[in-house]
Amino acid sequence: MDEKEKNYLSEEHLEFRTKVADWKEAIKVAAQPLLTNQIIEQKYISAMIENVLKFGDYMVLVPKVAMPHARPESGALKTGFSILKLEEPVVFGESQEVYLIICLATNDNQAHLTMLQKISALFDEEEKVDALLKTTSKKEFITLSEEFIHEEEEDDD
Repeated sequence: MDEKEKNYLSEEHLEFRTKVADWKEAIKVAAQPLLTNQIIEQKYISAMIENVLKFGDYMVLVPKVAMPHARPESGALKTGFSILKLEEPVVFGESQEVYLIICLATNDNQAHLTMLQKISALFDEEEKVDALLKTTSKKEFITLSEEFIHEEEEDDD
């Protein structure tokens, strides 16, 4: 992983909360670091919420993990992602309990695919999700995430 890619997962792009009021607040809180760092515009957050209202809970990729996103033209200025980790789940759709909300933004298709591969290494197994949920600090979360990504890259070689 080169230095630029390492910066995608940083403490400033991680938010740990006990709980949020609902899935809309979860998306807003998860996206805030991207907004603060000018990776997305405010309208991107609105587009992600609109997508959930329009398409349902399709962004719940695996149990406990959601990845809201929108089209690049909806306000993605750069490529990046941020993560919200909750102690108490928020419900998406009818009954999908989610603890990890990964907010993804991209303005470049190739970078988008590369980032998706890295992100998927974090939740392609239930044990990995559970291990990430047990972390108690941002530093611990990042270290564990980097281990999972590194393992995945080694498996691909």
